[in-house]
Amino acid sequence: MVKYLSFFCLILGIFICNGQESDFVRGQLLDIESRQPVVFATVRIKGKALGVISNTDGGFKIPLKHKLTGEVLEISSMGYEKIEVPLSMFNDKTILAINMKPALFELNEVTVSKRRRRAVNFSAREIVYKAIENLPNNVSMEPYSYVGYYRDYQLKNESYNNLNEALLQVYDQGFNISDYETSKIRIFDYRQNTDFPIDTLGLKPYDYSKRTKTISNATLSGYGGNEFVILRIHNPIRNYKINSFDFVNRFDSDFTRNHTFYKEEDVIVNGEYLYHVSFELLGTKVEVKGDLYITQDNFAITGFNYITYKKQGKGDSEKTILFETKVEYIEEGGKMYLSYHSMNNSFRLATPPKLQLEDTTLDLNRNQFILEFTNLLDEKSASRLSNYDIIFNGEPLKFDAITIIGNEVSLIPDLDNKKSRDLFREIIYLANRDKITSENLRIELKRIKDEKGNLINEPDYENRKQFREFFVQELQLESSIVPKDNLLMKKNRPLFKNQPINKPDNFKDYWMNTPLPNIKN
Repeated sequence: MVKYLSFFCLILGIFICNGQESDFVRGQLLDIESRQPVVFATVRIKGKALGVISNTDGGFKIPLKHKLTGEVLEISSMGYEKIEVPLSMFNDKTILAINMKPALFELNEVTVSKRRRRAVNFSAREIVYKAIENLPNNVSMEPYSYVGYYRDYQLKNESYNNLNEALLQVYDQGFNISDYETSKIRIFDYRQNTDFPIDTLGLKPYDYSKRTKTISNATLSGYGGNEFVILRIHNPIRNYKINSFDFVNRFDSDFTRNHTFYKEEDVIVNGEYLYHVSFELLGTKVEVKGDLYITQDNFAITGFNYITYKKQGKGDSEKTILFETKVEYIEEGGKMYLSYHSMNNSFRLATPPKLQLEDTTLDLNRNQFILEFTNLLDEKSASRLSNYDIIFNGEPLKFDAITIIGNEVSLIPDLDNKKSRDLFREIIYLANRDKITSENLRIELKRIKDEKGNLINEPDYENRKQFREFFVQELQLESSIVPKDNLLMKKNRPLFKNQPINKPDNFKDYWMNTPLPNIKN
């Protein structure tokens, strides 16, 4: 079903587009019934193999020049009617809200004309077997290339942080050859988007030894720190002959053995029936659920969603996603090609302790140590001498009195004890000569709390999400020859660190589909 929507049906609202680039027009796709964003919809310029994928907020942007030349957008998404929207309806100062209508099954005999259901009633497992068996026939074994928009970011308090963006060209040597070993990438441009908050704490690498940044129940190989390589490894369709990630493992041999499958109601995409097969994994420390969308005439995989959840405890009100990957393919010339790939994982980030020792002073006039803390102290825990160890040259110093005022603690040495008296005199001697260091004087604190119950040196933890996403803007089936120069991406180096940049002559044909600052409507 391809049609122009009437002006009144199409426009749900117009949002002021403060601070947006004047050389773009922006839209937002919304479900006409639920008013929720339509995520990862395909937005193409009609008659051209060029376009974008809608963001998490349903938003997208198109260069203004396409409006000036009278272009029309073709918009499609799984489970929705395909529509066409003239770019003349957009302007560069507002965001045009566009309704998407769910595809209705009661109209299937009238509206669905491209491909009909197959008469054979296959089971869910048989459908998946056939889809995997037919992969070599349905995907391109020949070299090809495509240009796309890459981004990675973190979500903190439902807002984007640490947003990096790039325009890339991928030279894929064909599905029968290892992607990691043979595919080459050229970087047209990349940037750290400073319009979004930069959180240096979240940028730290994963550290499983000190547990400062970890993924619960999982590890994530760094592949030299290259974010795009990490994303591509987690596409089990492209890597169907190698181990991609648990519990998919080798898609062609392990996936059907590891999961249980269920046949769901068919879905309609662009006037075509698709099999919808859901799956799950039982008997592990985590919970796994997912979906496959498969064409009914040649069993081509168009969509693959895989979600790993933390198992719920008795007090958990909702599921926590540990890992999720979404892959969608589109048909071109009888073969399936990547449309987009989105991957996200939850991680736990250790933040600086709320209660720390801020400063230490040796008061020579009153013969005492003064410890200054970051917060007001809980007197009960702070008044225990056993919670303080001051060690000089490996020997502990004894104290016989303590006073607490707000966030300061005064420790008075036991000068009646000869050993402590001698140690304290030596400390004074070195202090007068500025020779006290962390090597000869060490302060150890334990079980001390502040007024709010924060424990000394105990890190706090935040749960965040890390996203890596790639959206194809243009397929170039005739441009598959890998350039013979030194301007290809270094796979063992972070994508945004000292990589070669090479902008083609038609660089302005591509653009970064930067999301709106907040993912909420």
